[in-house]
Order: sequence, then structure tokens, then C-alpha cells
Amino acid sequence: MKLKYLLPIIAIVLIGCQSEPTTSEDKATALPRLADFTLTSEFIEDKSYSVYLPPSYNDSLDKNYPVLYLMDGQVQFGGKSPYSDLSWNTHLIADSLVGAGAIKEVILIGVNHAGDRRFEEYMPQKPLDRLPKSETDSIRNKVEYTVYSDAFLKFLVRELKPAIDKKYRTLSDVEHTFIGGSSMGGLISMYATCDYPDVFGGAICMSTHWPISLEDTSPFIADEVVTYFERTLPKGKKWYFDLGTKGLDKYYEKYQITIDIIMEEKGYKRGVDWLTIKWHDHDHNEKYWNERLHVPFQFMLK
Repeated sequence: MKLKYLLPIIAIVLIGCQSEPTTSEDKATALPRLADFTLTSEFIEDKSYSVYLPPSYNDSLDKNYPVLYLMDGQVQFGGKSPYSDLSWNTHLIADSLVGAGAIKEVILIGVNHAGDRRFEEYMPQKPLDRLPKSETDSIRNKVEYTVYSDAFLKFLVRELKPAIDKKYRTLSDVEHTFIGGSSMGGLISMYATCDYPDVFGGAICMSTHWPISLEDTSPFIADEVVTYFERTLPKGKKWYFDLGTKGLDKYYEKYQITIDIIMEEKGYKRGVDWLTIKWHDHDHNEKYWNERLHVPFQFMLK
């Protein structure tokens, strides 16, 4: 399909990096564009995250900004994780689009995943808990885990978001608060928007890992996740879904077709408040998510 979304190429210079958080913002002091923090939580283990400020933040002191919370923070701003040596370079894409006047300026929050416990953190908990234990043994026998995504979302909503809204000049209302990720990160972004519709106004779900298992061997769990989405899908949000045709993404289409049918049945209008795109020859990795991230950015933030 032809897309009206174009990604301009603009050189970006990163400014500084800060490792220690502060409790309040001094508006007379310029803040680093990129800073790393750790937040103590009562719900989960201490969580590290990064904050990337938009170009005008230190100059336009009377301006407030929307916020996008991104999963897998380790690979958002030039870093790497145990799962990948590649980066989305989300900050470069955002600044390029801002420079071209294609999107609003936005504060980006990269929330680091839990490493070896990433699956436990991002797996939607309520759908899994609805299934008899005998039906989930196929996964439980392979990975010793206790899914805690509900606790992770409590951290996100009750601890991290208030801390960000206190420290930075945010537009803290639901219409200006977004969440996004890829693979399991896309799945938890969907789950967060369904569970906290009063907090998140839209979700970017790239290569959403609907099958749950790596080779689509647990369709009963995937079906329960899709059913949960259908049962809890809120109105009035913006949704971006996509999938490639290679790697893990080759398993996604049959589930995404069902999701698209649900979207239509619930009154969402394709291209207006919901978008699904199939990217031919795209594989399941950061290289391809980087190549197409400009599309959901413009859909959410134009």
C-alpha cells in the first residue's frame, strides 16, 4: 500500500547523559536531553528507565508536552540488550519528524525490560489466569516463571507516570499519554491500554506477539488473549498494529485479522483512529522496527 508517511533525514546531536534523578525541575537550569534513572517500587524490583526530552524543552519553559512510554528501553536510544545488539534509535526518528513538522514534540520514556524475566513482565496476566493450569503447562514446563504484568502496570501507572509528571512539564491527561512496544512489548502495550483506559490514550503495537509461544504452539493461550482484548477493548483510543512476513512475524497474520475484525465491530475506523499495516519482507528485529517507526509516530502524534 502507498503511505503518505515519509521519514526525513536530519542529523541529531545528543546532549548529555545523567544517571542520578532529581525530585523537581529547576526551570532556570537546562536539563540533559537524554538521562538515565532508577525508580524504587513497592510493586516490582527497582526499575531503570531513560528520559529523552524534545528539542524545545529547555527553551520553551511555558510549554507542556505529550508523553510516550516505550517498552524495551534498553534498545530505544542507541543501546542494546541481551536480546539484541541493534537499536530503534527512537530519539533520532522523533527529532527528524519534529524537525520536518510532521509530529508534535513528545517526551519519550524508555522503560527497561526485566532481562531474563521479560516474558513474565510483559505476558498479559488476566487472560493467562483465566485458563486452567493444565492448559498452560506446555509453557510452564518450559520456563519457570510467575507472570507479574499486573504488578508491572501498577508500577507504570501509580509510580513511574506520577514521577514523570512531577519532574517534567507534561500534558498528563489521557489524550496525551501513549504507550508502545514491539513483540511482547506490543502485547503489554495493548494490555495496558485495555486495563487502564483512563491513563493511556493510544498504543503502538508493532509485531504484536499474539501467539505467545515462539512457534505458535499454544493457540489456546493466544485465543484467550485475543478474547480478553475483545472483551475489554475501550472506546475512543488510537491503535497502531503492524506485522512483517518473516521470522516470528509470519505467525501473526491470522491473529491480526481477528483483531482487525474486532476493531471494526467495535466501531473503530481504519486510518482514522486505528491503523494496521502488513510490511512485506520485514523480519522480527530492531532493524525493521526502526525502519517503520515513523509511521505510528505520525499516526499518533501528527
